[in-house]
Amino acid sequence: MTATVEQMTGELRDLLAEVTGRDELRAISPSTALFSGGIGLDSLTGTLLLRQVQRRYGVDVAAEDLNLDSLQTLGTLAAFIAARAADERPDAGLTDVTKQP
Repeated sequence: MTATVEQMTGELRDLLAEVTGRDELRAISPSTALFSGGIGLDSLTGTLLLRQVQRRYGVDVAAEDLNLDSLQTLGTLAAFIAARAADERPDAGLTDVTKQP
């Protein structure tokens, strides 16, 4: 089953809390900026986050989004990953009708 944007947002909240060591990030809004003015991620923490995203979801955000627009907010990142993860597994959640019970 592919993750919805809402599910991905929740998973990313947990991932951000793990990467930063800041438990309060589990409650942030999807409109929260990831870098300046929001969470305030620095380049190292941003890199660690993207590495974990690639490991968990198989999505290389830096390679697929050259302008890094997807890193504006938690919600934009969640939407980007959810869309790409679904593309990586186009048959996810589908039943193989060729198999007979």
